[in-house]
Amino acid sequence: MKCDIASVWTAENIPEYHCLFSSDDLGTQETAAYYGINAESCAQAEHGAALGFAAARIFFSAPGKTAEDLLRTIGKCRFVANDREELCRINQAALPRVKPGTLEYIGLRVISEAYDRGAQIGIAERDLPALAQTVKTLPAISIGGCFVQGNIGGLHGKALGRYFRTCYELTKRVTVILPCGMPYLCIVGGAAAALKNAQEHPETLEDFLREARIVAAQNETAFYARLLLT
Repeated sequence: MKCDIASVWTAENIPEYHCLFSSDDLGTQETAAYYGINAESCAQAEHGAALGFAAARIFFSAPGKTAEDLLRTIGKCRFVANDREELCRINQAALPRVKPGTLEYIGLRVISEAYDRGAQIGIAERDLPALAQTVKTLPAISIGGCFVQGNIGGLHGKALGRYFRTCYELTKRVTVILPCGMPYLCIVGGAAAALKNAQEHPETLEDFLREARIVAAQNETAFYARLLLT
């Protein structure tokens, strides 16, 4: 079995960041190098549980989850809501299942507006204040995590490093606007972009690594979110 190249590269070069596994065939890959799974379907979430990943390390982030999807996987994963409607559907599914005094912790997919090209799935930062009012009306859930989405095609060196910082700073603002805790931050596409930097623009790699490590060091002294990449 062979680990994904981006995950191996990340572990060797920026070990402060942890990769999420994403594959249509989990059974053919070595999973030990991964912090958890970015599930793209119910089947992947269930397969991740069968492989021994705890629910807190299986992130069901696919858009368009149906009520049936939610009922099938609740308790086996951590949901990532991609819009307000999905947030409400997750709350509805969780209502009869959460124990008194407990909540279903979910993440949000948030779009970095500075890197928005109008095609990303997620919640724009400008919509977070209104979303905060919605969250107050949903008694079964609590926000606990962020998947940050942006158009990062072609970024390398300092520009890619600035994107990592933008994701970090955006996530900190989310905790204030909603407000909420932030046990993890996932930079969507970050592992692939970092590997591409190493392969196609090695002359700028140290600039990127320097910026990424500075973000990780600051996180360790103040924010303490687990830094994840897909």
